[in-house]
Amino acid sequence: MNDLDSLIDASHRQAEETENTARQLEARICRIPGADRHLPVRTYGTPVDPQAIKRNLTLRSMIARHDPSLASYLGVATGEHRRNEEEQAIREMQMQRMQMLTEQAREQNQQARNKRENAALHGFNLNTGRRYGT
Repeated sequence: MNDLDSLIDASHRQAEETENTARQLEARICRIPGADRHLPVRTYGTPVDPQAIKRNLTLRSMIARHDPSLASYLGVATGEHRRNEEEQAIREMQMQRMQMLTEQAREQNQQARNKRENAALHGFNLNTGRRYGT
């Protein structure tokens, strides 16, 4: 009888470990807004079925969009997060470039303004380069 009791206890411990892992995985999926409605149904003591998640296009795309590491773990990664990061980096580089060009244009405008003011102060015509009145 002792062997049977130990087998039952071991089986119960294994089912509890599987259930705890599955609940943690479901809790992580439920942190994604709206994903809890799409979780596949499972019985107590069984692991979350990645194939059921792969068949559910909505849940698969939600996981891939909001939790790339979980998507990789479940085998549903699409690489969307990498494309988004690359696009964000490109946008930031474009913003820096535009800021640099804007600053250069501002400096050129300031130099041109100073030149016009200086010429007007000293009585020079900028078009001809001659003094007014001569």
